[in-house]
Amino acid sequence: MDEQMITSERPGADKKPDIMVIMSDQHGFLDTGFGDGRVDTPELQRIAGEGMLFERCYCNAPLCVPSRMSFLTGQLPSDLGIFNNDSSLPVDMPTIAHELGRLGYETVLVGRMHFKGDDQRHGFNRRVYGDITSQYWGTGGKARTDFGVYAGTTNRLHCTEAAGGGISPVMIYDEEVKNQAVEFLDQWEQEKRERPLFLLVGFYGPHFPFVCREELYRKYQSRFDREECERDRDIPGLSIYEEYTKDCEAGLMRDCRAAYCGLAEQVDGYAGLLYDRFRRCRSGKDHRFFYLSDHGEQLGRRRIFGKQTLYEHAVRVPFVAAGTGISPGVCREPVGLLDVSRTLLSAAGETEDLSGWHKGKAVDLKSPDLAGHWVLIQQMLEKNGEKFLAEAAIRDRYKVMRARGTWYVYDLETDREETQNLTEICPEKAEPLIREAVEAGCFLESSEIRNLILQEQKLCDRQKRLKAWGKAVRPEERAGVKIPPGALREPVR
Repeated sequence: MDEQMITSERPGADKKPDIMVIMSDQHGFLDTGFGDGRVDTPELQRIAGEGMLFERCYCNAPLCVPSRMSFLTGQLPSDLGIFNNDSSLPVDMPTIAHELGRLGYETVLVGRMHFKGDDQRHGFNRRVYGDITSQYWGTGGKARTDFGVYAGTTNRLHCTEAAGGGISPVMIYDEEVKNQAVEFLDQWEQEKRERPLFLLVGFYGPHFPFVCREELYRKYQSRFDREECERDRDIPGLSIYEEYTKDCEAGLMRDCRAAYCGLAEQVDGYAGLLYDRFRRCRSGKDHRFFYLSDHGEQLGRRRIFGKQTLYEHAVRVPFVAAGTGISPGVCREPVGLLDVSRTLLSAAGETEDLSGWHKGKAVDLKSPDLAGHWVLIQQMLEKNGEKFLAEAAIRDRYKVMRARGTWYVYDLETDREETQNLTEICPEKAEPLIREAVEAGCFLESSEIRNLILQEQKLCDRQKRLKAWGKAVRPEERAGVKIPPGALREPVR
């Protein structure tokens, strides 16, 4: 890892706030204490009480790499041509790390960001700790010998093969990310550096495998029952997601949910610890703190685990902001991760018109005004070997969706399970919403969609060749983190 600190200073840099972002992985808003009182996330609730809670924050793509690269660049997946987890961000694509560096910031990444390929910094001056997932193609999954019994369980297809109380690679990794972040902040404080700091800390939890500390697992196992899981499992789902479903016995589904909530509580504790350490680091200096996640987790609802749908549990994420100039309160209007990254730039003092490349809207953290704002979500799916694009636009209480030429409109306030398509039961309400979303440019033209699908098919063909190379060569992953022998413990249900 590159440990070099850039020493040049920029005039006026001391007036810029230090910024810290914690990005967890696969943490849905509805599985926090804000969304479900059975889930203990006291630290996020404490931070929200001192700052601003955004109750309806959405990722712009319900999958790790597309979501994260979208957040970093201010571009939608369709702009980037990134729709799957084996895609790489071009090295000449500017990110918020590049922009904040231009504005005088020391930009530091600790932990996870899911970069694919040789460039593992994409504008960050320094990367303190690497990633747990494979840097190259064909080197992860069942091939991970350091994952032991957990090999392959970070994949949606095998995620329910490990569940219970134990010690997983996710837990080992996140503990070290926390330690490395604290160590960095200790060093930063001791050096009394004048340059403003942008620190992004990436955790892998509460991403599966569904394993947490046994005491947390037992606690949450007692808070959920099989009957509730059976009901959630049998919620009707759209046919476009048929190939993403899997059979799961209600007891196993409950146990997966229990472990997931235990992981969420663990990440919550890390967030609170780092929030307090960050504030003490430069006492008296302006600062901003943000907690968010890249997408959610469906936990067997509609027989789907993981993300990769446009349902609320997959796309709605926690977003909490606190610090200097942030007024305590709750924002209930929809906001997207693109808006969050644009807001980071605004907090850093960016005054340039970025509308030419950044698609997000800067949010006033003293008095958010998001009335009438559309949040866009895109996801490439596949059914019967055919790829297709699913799109959603969210404004106020409504979600407008389109996939394979079919429109869906849901009232998220009255239909929380998203089973009542207003285009069928109340077209007089749905049609104006569809028209407004189309006129606002929320949905792509059919020719653009065809080109994106062709591009994705070609990209997947290239990635197959790269996977064959990776399996044969086993390239050294300099930015990768390995789990030490003897650190894991098999799960117990």
